[in-house]
Amino acid sequence: MTTRLLSTVLFVAVLAACGPSGEPDLRVVGDVQAAVPVAASSQIVLTIANDGDGRDELVDATTPSALGIEMHITEIVDGRATMRELDAIPIPAGGQVRFRPGDLHLMLIVPDETVVEGGTFQLTLHFDRSDDITVPVEVVPLLDLAEESFDELDADPTDDRG
Repeated sequence: MTTRLLSTVLFVAVLAACGPSGEPDLRVVGDVQAAVPVAASSQIVLTIANDGDGRDELVDATTPSALGIEMHITEIVDGRATMRELDAIPIPAGGQVRFRPGDLHLMLIVPDETVVEGGTFQLTLHFDRSDDITVPVEVVPLLDLAEESFDELDADPTDDRG
């Protein structure tokens, strides 16, 4: 009985050491855009696709063009839109996650003078399991940002969020 228990404990330990199954294969799909800043902040919209068979998580985003970046989700609570900050955003295996106004988004906090209409800046996405991805971000008027981010929406904007 003791040998059987020890074997079971060792088997579980080996499985735990293996970590998540499958390998993520992440890429940014399409253009990455930020809104012209209003009240010392700006939203970034983008889509991250995971073509792999393992899940991952976006755990941080950074840029030299702002004081910081926060990951938010907009929620309706008692008829009012509120933003909740997130620590990580799951990227499901074989799925994608869209960041856009009124849903998941990245919020630039105190953007600098390079974040102006027609300008570009670099954004680096940091993941739990995958290498960082750095992409250029185009700065556009807020209405253009919203229009572009909703052009390709599915019937259910929460699809593939994991």
